Amino acid sequence: MPSAGAVCPPLIVAVRRQIPGLATNKIDTTTLIEITTETPDCKLYFTSDGSKPTPFQRKIGGREVTFKYTAPFTLKAGKRTLKAVAVTRDGVRESDVMTKQFMVDEVGRPNLNESSTEGYSTEDYSSFFETSDMDTDTTLRSSSSASTLKNRRKPKKSKSPSRAKSPLRSSLRSSLRTSQTKGPKEAWASSQNYDELGAEDGHHSPPQPPVPEGPFNPTNYSGTQINVWGAPPGSWPGMNANNGAVTFGVPVPNNPYPTQTGFLTENMITNCNPENRHVTVGDLRQMMNKRPKAIEEPPKEPPKAIELPPPPKEPELQAVSPGNGDFKGNIRHIYAHMLEYAKNTKEFRLRVAEPKIGRMHEAKFEDEGDGYRITLVMGKPGVPRGSLRKPPKVETAPKKPPTAPSSGKKKTPPKSDPYFAMETEDLPVEGTVKPYDKFNAEQDAEVLRGAMKGLGTDEDAITNILAYRSNPQRQEIRTAFKTMFGKDLIEELKSELSGHYLDACKGLLMAPAEFDAYQLRKAIKGLGTDEDVLIEILCTRSNAQIKEIIKTYKKLFNKDLEKDIIGDTSGHLKRLLVSLVQANRADSKEVDRNKAKQDAKALLDAGEGKWGTDESRFNVILASRSYPQLRATFEEYEKISKKKMEEALKSEMSGDLLRGMLTIVRCVRHKAAHFAYQLQKTMKGMGTDDDTLVRVVVSRCEIDMVQIKEEFQKMTGQTLEQYIADDISGDYRNVILALVVGGPPPNTAAKSGKGFVEAVKNKTEEELDEEVRMESEAVQEDPTIKPAENFNAESDAEALRKAMKGFGTDEQAIIDILGYRSNAQRLEIVKIYKTMFGKDLIKDLEGELSGGLKVLCRGLCMSPEDFDAMCLNKAIKGLGTDEQVLVEVICTRTNEQIKKFKEAYKRLYSNELEEDVAGDTSGHFKRLLIGLLQANRDESKEFDRNKAKQDAQAIYEAGEKKWGTDESRFNVLLVSRSYAQLRATFQEYAKLANKDIEDTLKSEMSGDLLQGMLAIVRCIRGKASHFAKELYKSMKGLGTDDDRLCRVIVSRCEVDMVQIKEEFQKQYKQTLAMFIADDISGDYKNLCFALIGESVPKAAKKEKKGWFS
Repeated sequence: MPSAGAVCPPLIVAVRRQIPGLATNKIDTTTLIEITTETPDCKLYFTSDGSKPTPFQRKIGGREVTFKYTAPFTLKAGKRTLKAVAVTRDGVRESDVMTKQFMVDEVGRPNLNESSTEGYSTEDYSSFFETSDMDTDTTLRSSSSASTLKNRRKPKKSKSPSRAKSPLRSSLRSSLRTSQTKGPKEAWASSQNYDELGAEDGHHSPPQPPVPEGPFNPTNYSGTQINVWGAPPGSWPGMNANNGAVTFGVPVPNNPYPTQTGFLTENMITNCNPENRHVTVGDLRQMMNKRPKAIEEPPKEPPKAIELPPPPKEPELQAVSPGNGDFKGNIRHIYAHMLEYAKNTKEFRLRVAEPKIGRMHEAKFEDEGDGYRITLVMGKPGVPRGSLRKPPKVETAPKKPPTAPSSGKKKTPPKSDPYFAMETEDLPVEGTVKPYDKFNAEQDAEVLRGAMKGLGTDEDAITNILAYRSNPQRQEIRTAFKTMFGKDLIEELKSELSGHYLDACKGLLMAPAEFDAYQLRKAIKGLGTDEDVLIEILCTRSNAQIKEIIKTYKKLFNKDLEKDIIGDTSGHLKRLLVSLVQANRADSKEVDRNKAKQDAKALLDAGEGKWGTDESRFNVILASRSYPQLRATFEEYEKISKKKMEEALKSEMSGDLLRGMLTIVRCVRHKAAHFAYQLQKTMKGMGTDDDTLVRVVVSRCEIDMVQIKEEFQKMTGQTLEQYIADDISGDYRNVILALVVGGPPPNTAAKSGKGFVEAVKNKTEEELDEEVRMESEAVQEDPTIKPAENFNAESDAEALRKAMKGFGTDEQAIIDILGYRSNAQRLEIVKIYKTMFGKDLIKDLEGELSGGLKVLCRGLCMSPEDFDAMCLNKAIKGLGTDEQVLVEVICTRTNEQIKKFKEAYKRLYSNELEEDVAGDTSGHFKRLLIGLLQANRDESKEFDRNKAKQDAQAIYEAGEKKWGTDESRFNVLLVSRSYAQLRATFQEYAKLANKDIEDTLKSEMSGDLLQGMLAIVRCIRGKASHFAKELYKSMKGLGTDDDRLCRVIVSRCEVDMVQIKEEFQKQYKQTLAMFIADDISGDYKNLCFALIGESVPKAAKKEKKGWFS
């Protein structure tokens, strides 16, 4: 038991007005009881029979004695002793027990005929707050004992009982009599006048409703009582059943229930404002008469003729489109060439010019190797798409030209496993993992072998292959690996990996039916049975998929799945699973509405309309009917029962059988929503159900993961990617996020490392030359900060002055200006600010702000060259040197940028940058930086393949082939050669040394020199990728490197921040915005979001919404 005394005891209060002369503990059955505590984040528990509350053992002898408090409630008549206790949410501490007695008077209780033997049963009701096994522990349910309700007998004819008036309501009702001629609606009595309908069974008046029994009445949140017992039996409007006969003509007495408005409702009625009444027609007329006459306006001059703008100019005809993410430029390029083609091709021009064309329906863009195919489908005005059935085209397959025999290459595997096409219904769904276009099984097997060979394991290489190949492609990789190396790939992974990352990789390498069979065997094998796995797989798979699972199970384990299930389960769950294993569900898409009504009636009679529950009837219908037929059955059931099927199942069943039935119902309604619900459950609360997470993601990533993500966001208000990133970590998180996000594999797999080496070895020199030319083309950079429209430097300066004047600082006003102006506009604001107020804006900002926000604002108010010069000076001055800053700035800038920040350094600090760098660094690192500061790199796009081979040979002899390392040879080439020439050199080096240049640098050098040379190589291969890695390093682990984060954001937000964000998401499976939001906060975070072009995220609540809330 938790230790007591550390939590404030709860208060038990009767919610009512104080009546003079009446004891505080004397109340009636309509008074609400409220329990509160001053200690926050506590759960309240109470008893009403005088026993001590036991929060951790609420049921005794099958009956709930201790109740969880969630809302005010009322008590039954008699002497009632309430005991309450407060417990912290973690269950570690609890308060002293608070006790309070109440004398409860009866109000409005019908005076039943005591001598009647046909009256309502007064057996005890179990609890009005019975908690379902499938609901959370905070959900309160008002339900009476099934045994009492179903065994109730009908009463004999009797007069309507009289009701006593409440002494506590006299003051309230007197005030209502003058303003209301009609009493408020009864809480559960019908609002219809049954006297007018005149229906009776012919022998005796309808039976009176039961009087609620038990220690207290449940109430809803508005303060009125809830009718948990339904309408009075036999009082259906217009007719009453009498042994199957219906008679008319005799009026039915009105419902005897008294008016039962709660305390809050009566206050609301009393305080109604008479001025808020409805406006009548007479009021409208008076308002119209009081309206002042409209002032006659002088006639307006006729509008001038609108000058039409000149017709748009035709786009220029270019040989090559801009590309690099510029889709508008590419579309204009296509448009220009289509116009040119139409001018030169008469037939095409005449056919296009004749018809009237509607809007676009479809567009496809396909890479055919030697060209691109664009297919457009335009609408026909007046003809809906799909309304005409076209005769199937009979095409004769063209004869393929004879091809040379392939050198050991295997046939292309199918795009997806046939198992995935066996879904129960053919619905429009989409997976996130798709076949890789440039797939090569032998090359992938080589990369996987290299990733596991020697000391350590390259988990990123494994993830980049397994998570970005379709299942048939992974099966071919597994076969190729065993053929090439004589080892089973799964066994090799077991020796190199561990934990849930290993589970995910193993699952990816299994065929879908094999994976399901393996999961079922794992759930059955050994002590105990994991019924959740049996339910998840057998209740969600189609007939064809179950047959494949049975066949695979027999093949792998030499056992019969049905016999194993029978041996490990029991009761109705066993019958349900055995029924599903027969794979005999109807597959028809047709719906029989009459059959649906019959099934709905049968389900109602087997559950709510019966003493006990006939589970076999539910089994028959849910396991055999088709999905469309079951949807119709659920609709009919809701019409006759007024309950959803899920609610009916929760009230009639429990345990594993309930979970199995609910799984079938949810899959029938919406399968993607069901799996979204399962994923949300795996990560909800403390800890993660990793087995279920891996099982669902691996099995659904190639079927309907796109729809599952959409349903997950509707249900929780957060993306599935955010949930996963917050809940798991490491390589396990990377592989799961890769499967959930989808898309092409990261470019780094082909631009560096072993993947780059293998790719280079399999290409000709012509292909390598074309690759260098493509990479050396000017990149269309896309900034996130652009010049603001309607810019006014003086008004911005005024706003900044106002934000910093007086006590306090308006940080949001500063963000709204500095975060949404270009660098040129910000520099103009700085100049105008000094002119208007005689103060330096940067110094004013430094005096008002602090932390990362101050660093960002200071950098934004400087020119790029001044900002670089300031960062370099800060890294050099004082004790020690920040070599990382020197590498980041000097090794990544162009010749022109280096010249500018050298001049700025001289102007600002009256020193030569080269001298300061030479004085604070040493060795080969100093020579590298001094060489770069000469700004003498060849920046042409030309390259010489022969020269690249010579340079590659020189590097190889200076490093790998030599005892020790000649760093000067690396220095000469990396500092002076053009980027295009170095790309060709890296290709030749990979072919010569069978090793990537980055791996060679890591094995031959260390320290600051290694970091400097790696920065140069990575910028050559992709500058956006390099800065994405720098941003990741600034936020990785404990704490944040604010200087590095601010430096990269300020220097790149007007250059290529869009590309950096894309590379960040590819490499780390999370958006840059998510990373920043997790690492920093406040105004600092808001300004960072503005600079990277993201809106400030709102705090998302993890609530269940949608299908299964």
